[in-house]
This record gives sequence, C-alpha cells and structure tokens, in this order.
Amino acid sequence: MLLVSLGSAYTRQAAFYRECVAAFGDLPGWHVVLQIGKYVDPGELGEIPANVEVHNWVPQLAILERADAFITHAGMGGSSEGLYCGVPMIAVPQGAEQPMNADRLVELGVARRLDMADATAGALRAALTELTADAEVARRVARLRDEVRAEGGTARAADLIEDALR
Repeated sequence: MLLVSLGSAYTRQAAFYRECVAAFGDLPGWHVVLQIGKYVDPGELGEIPANVEVHNWVPQLAILERADAFITHAGMGGSSEGLYCGVPMIAVPQGAEQPMNADRLVELGVARRLDMADATAGALRAALTELTADAEVARRVARLRDEVRAEGGTARAADLIEDALR
C-alpha cells in the first residue's frame, strides 16, 4: 500500500495528484490511498484506476501502520509518523521546515526527495520502485521505528512534563 498525503495546508496541488494517478494507477501489486485535502475536487484528477482511492482526508497514522511507502510533504507530523511506523518515504516538500526535514530523512537513509517541479509520473514511479527495493532502506526504517517507539511516546512525554512541573 502507498499513502500519498501533502498534509492539510499544502494541498492545492491538482497537477501533482494527477501525476500520482499516472505514476501509480494500475501499478501491479500496489494499492494507492491518495489524500487530496479540501481544496481539490476529485473530478480534477480525471479517470481514477481501480487500485487508487481518492479521499479529502484519511486517518493517516492508521494507514501508515499498514503502508509499504509514503509520499509526504515532509512536515513534522508526517515525517514523525512515517518514522514511527517504519515506512520508507518520498519527500516532496512544499515550504516552511519541510525542505530541511526532507533532507534529513534522506540523510537518515529512509527517503528520497523530489522537489515539486521534478515530481513527474516517471520520477515518482522510479523513486517508489528504487526505495521499496532497497534492502538497506528497509533495515534503516525498521531500526528507526524501533528506536522511536522505545522512547515511550505521549505517555513518556506526559510523565516528563509532570515531573518538570513538580
């Protein structure tokens, strides 16, 4: 399964979503969940292949728990959730902190970066194929997932805050 999500703020990207449909529609063995946000009408995407679901919003973390790859804008939330779930990522940063996050994910060996101008159907498909066939990427995302989960999450964060307030 492939999740494509540019978060909630940078979703006015109908052309990008059309490239994703062209890249992954009817790609053997892949089911694609495409989150397009509230600014794009699904009708702008053209014909949607049977292996592609289009939604305005999805429960991202729940899908990432089952996903094999994630195309993300590399915001803090999406990047963190991708690491938490151990999912290799294709980062397509839009603005703010996202280019730095995308570069860091690449440095960690768990992502490929494509700038929006370069995110053609061919480049997206090649990045997905390369990323998901790389055994070293799989090893690194699994290791980082285990490290992130070992930190204790929100329960530990709450404990640390309560300890600091005492």
